[in-house]
Amino acid sequence: MTLALGPAGAAVAGDDRRCAALVSTSRPGLEIVSATLVPAGSFMAADQAIQVPASCRVVGLARPTQDSEIGFELWLPDGWTGRYAQLGNGGFAGNIDHPSLAAEIRRGNAAAMTDTGHKASQFDASWALGHPQKVIDYGYRSIKATSDAANLLIRRYYDRPPQRRYYIGCSNGGRQALMAAQRYPDDWDGILSGSPAVQWTRQLATFAAFQRRLRSRHENWIPHIKLPAIQRAAMAECAASSLPCRIDVRRLVCRGADGPECLTADQARSLDLIQSGTSHFPYGFDPRFAALRDNWDRWILNRDRSAPSELAFATQAYRYLILGQPGWRVEQYDPKRDNVRASTRMIAGQSLSAILDADDTNLKRFARHGGKLIMYVGGADAVILPGPAIDYYQRLMRNAGASPTRSFARLFVAPGMQHCQGGLAPNAFGQAWVAPGLDDDPRHDIRLALEAWVERGRPPTAIVAAKYKDDRIGGAVIATQELLAYPAPAGAIRASGP
Repeated sequence: MTLALGPAGAAVAGDDRRCAALVSTSRPGLEIVSATLVPAGSFMAADQAIQVPASCRVVGLARPTQDSEIGFELWLPDGWTGRYAQLGNGGFAGNIDHPSLAAEIRRGNAAAMTDTGHKASQFDASWALGHPQKVIDYGYRSIKATSDAANLLIRRYYDRPPQRRYYIGCSNGGRQALMAAQRYPDDWDGILSGSPAVQWTRQLATFAAFQRRLRSRHENWIPHIKLPAIQRAAMAECAASSLPCRIDVRRLVCRGADGPECLTADQARSLDLIQSGTSHFPYGFDPRFAALRDNWDRWILNRDRSAPSELAFATQAYRYLILGQPGWRVEQYDPKRDNVRASTRMIAGQSLSAILDADDTNLKRFARHGGKLIMYVGGADAVILPGPAIDYYQRLMRNAGASPTRSFARLFVAPGMQHCQGGLAPNAFGQAWVAPGLDDDPRHDIRLALEAWVERGRPPTAIVAAKYKDDRIGGAVIATQELLAYPAPAGAIRASGP
């Protein structure tokens, strides 16, 4: 059924009293801390000025258990489109991203985001120690607590419920998006899942395996100066192949003296682990993108133990989610024991895998009520492995059939995109405010493609990605690439400009 959504049929918000009255909203386990009318213009959030339309800003807390304190913000803009969008979090969550919320309400959509039940940086999991209910809140329960509160408040403020409900996230937010489809299928009409950490527990264990290998002996470390040689070898060996690329590392082993153009035998074995994964999780990172700036050098081969990196994820996970040992270091990782521990650790009667992994391919209820899912991944991602997400979609097609799956779920692979956005190849297609589409239409903006599918029954077959100079908003367009719905490969990169 086609709905008339958008500015032409937009609702007009109430006055200051109508907004303030939301504080009195009463429901067990829900507290509205504040509800204030924010005028159109500049809004200060964490010392950052962001532009917002006139909106009612609601700050609330949901407490589904005695040890839960799920913070959320809901923004209700004037000129509401009738849509509700809930945004996911990165890493271990713990924060609310106001620029992302602002971008959403500038679209005219009511928008909410949660801290998932704790306040911390995205690379800090210390909140989980001794708090099993907070782990469940982070894993999935905060999704439902926030959407239920938002639906109640939206109905009170606009005198009608949302006509369409969307969940949008990338990275851990992509995992949350899949979790929304799997656990709460009737709550969502459209879901956009980018670079999802599908099997989050196994990926965290694999991070630990990589880092233990690299850091247990200095001979195993791969210096940054050797990354260009690795990338050149991978490009030569896998130039025409589909993802992922795995090279014969023996060809890179030094024939004579060690140098920047070759690897020692120990370094070659480290590279083979990074590109192949472990026996428990046989997915690796593509060496064709080893030398990209802020890629392997930042996430995999970062000497700084305190920096946001793969090491930080592994260390925090094992210290606070898996082992409960705050002094644990990655050099203590035991591959025979700790791979299994990551998934089987029991928390409040559930395995950690059941709490964190968004790996259930039974989406019948989601499809049955008309839900639409779009996934996307970047082939050059050095943060979240793209392989498990591609495998998840393949399993969807095997379990439900290719044609039935394509009737409600599509996957797009951007071969040269890094994590969520960025990279040397075209990588901006409207998936986030920092990666705007080239045009405001479903062919260039994946968000609009999802809305067109949900609201007008037009499934996306291709999305055109753009590469902006220095990946800056408003920068000159350097190149474009047509991303075709999986399993079709992406089109050729076309240079733009003079």
